Amino acid sequence: MIRRNSTLASGGELTLGQEALWLIQNLEPDCAAYNVTAALSLDFPVDVAVLESAVRATVSGHRLLDSVFRSDAVGRIRRHGGAAARADTLLEVHELDLGPEELRQHALELTRRPFRLDREPPVRVALLRPRGGPDVLIAVAHHIVADNVSQLLICREVLSRYAALAAGAEHTAPDDGAVFEEFARQQRAYLESPRADRARQYWQRELDGVARHTALPADLPRPAVYRSEGAETDLALPPDLVAGLGEAVAARNVTTFAFLVSVFEVLLYRFGGQTDFLLGYPVTQRRGEDGREAIGYFVNTLPLRARLDPDDSFDAVLRGTAAGLWRGLMHRDYPFALLPRIVDLPRDPGRPGLVPVLFVLNEPAEADPIAAALEPGRYVEHAGLRVAEYYLPQQHGQFELTLQVTRRAATVQAKLKYNTSLFTEHTARQLAADYLALLRSAVAGTLPAALRDLRGLPEDRRRPPIPGSESGTMKSTSSGTARAERIARIRDVAVAVFSVAPEAVEAADSFEADLGVDSLLAVEYTVELEKAFDVALHVNEIPELMAGLDRAYEVIAGKAGW
Repeated sequence: MIRRNSTLASGGELTLGQEALWLIQNLEPDCAAYNVTAALSLDFPVDVAVLESAVRATVSGHRLLDSVFRSDAVGRIRRHGGAAARADTLLEVHELDLGPEELRQHALELTRRPFRLDREPPVRVALLRPRGGPDVLIAVAHHIVADNVSQLLICREVLSRYAALAAGAEHTAPDDGAVFEEFARQQRAYLESPRADRARQYWQRELDGVARHTALPADLPRPAVYRSEGAETDLALPPDLVAGLGEAVAARNVTTFAFLVSVFEVLLYRFGGQTDFLLGYPVTQRRGEDGREAIGYFVNTLPLRARLDPDDSFDAVLRGTAAGLWRGLMHRDYPFALLPRIVDLPRDPGRPGLVPVLFVLNEPAEADPIAAALEPGRYVEHAGLRVAEYYLPQQHGQFELTLQVTRRAATVQAKLKYNTSLFTEHTARQLAADYLALLRSAVAGTLPAALRDLRGLPEDRRRPPIPGSESGTMKSTSSGTARAERIARIRDVAVAVFSVAPEAVEAADSFEADLGVDSLLAVEYTVELEKAFDVALHVNEIPELMAGLDRAYEVIAGKAGW
């Protein structure tokens, strides 16, 4: 339970969102899922001493970054300043003789170190200096002090201070943390206001009757305690689909956000089979010019209740989603951390919380040169310094699935993040491909008239689970026990091997040996491969499938378009 600060602390109060993040970090101290990262390739000769001074000035000059977070004897969480002065160094310098891939892996390891919020600053900066260059600047902060916009602002401030120090010029930071402190004060005042009470009543009505967790059929056995670990896969939106999306949105007079979320709901319906479920989406709480330039955790997550009827058309789903988004946005300030208290949903430690799935739409400000640098392959200049994005994956495992879409003037990029303790890479890739196929059909207006007629409903489309997974093991009758055991073994080995799971090697060797002498096993193996990977196999291909799992992988991969 989150214990709200009951006594005001001068300059040290946390928002409820920060308190929730503090609780998560304390429950899982080795978690790095809430590390927020920005990394830049530096196209200029770096003076390390000047950069270290710039970093120290950035951290010490901001009340939130220059803090540690501790709970007192009665459980109140307080922010205490002066962290920068107690740190030996705030800039890690790594002189490296590594190739590009090894360098990227080294950088990833740096971003995945957990923060000890009670004894170190909640931000780290590293300079990677590979032989032959260019240097790479990495800024990692815990989410408790920084949203994604803040990470760009931190990088911008470090570069601005660096340029000023190098030129012997004065620099005044646009934000010293006072904006966030005022935001925290306003949030506490809001919670005591009639507006908050109306919002609470709205969310209570909206979430009334939610008694089941969103059903996402996992590939792997669900851990007893949720683990924040994950990976991501890219979704490539070609130019014609991006152009068509703009036309489809305009024709229906809805937002791009509503359209993309609606397609995501249809995907989740097809994948899990539920018609009433929750997903979440983050909204910014930045307001005014000062808010746009402020570093801090200015984000709230809102739940969206998807109520789908199998007889619905996509346009019906879209209308319901658009209306739900508008209603929710009118009550966007009510802290997400308080919502579980007003829902009759049983707590499950094996799940990430009220919403297991997140949809994110980022639209970087093109006028901000650092934001513009995040477009792949693009160099920009800030304070006379030329930089480009150095992409590093981040924030994996916070949710079971996260679809993150980044829209710029002429391009749309998307990534599907997935929890690797629940889903295999194959399933993630299949979901990404299915989302693109659904999006293309929705844009073209070629989806079926009713959701129930979508090709490949969950029972047909979903890959069979690994035995023992949440989705269920193979059930057998007394008369079909032997066949059930064979199919369970096929599923276990095939799914694990096709997911390139290292622990499957011994099982695969034994399976291949039996495959050559057991004709019934061979036939059922071929049938189950068709079901598992949604491909059609010809009788002439059976000898290739029987030649071993490596060859079977090549055949399936070619047909599935991996």
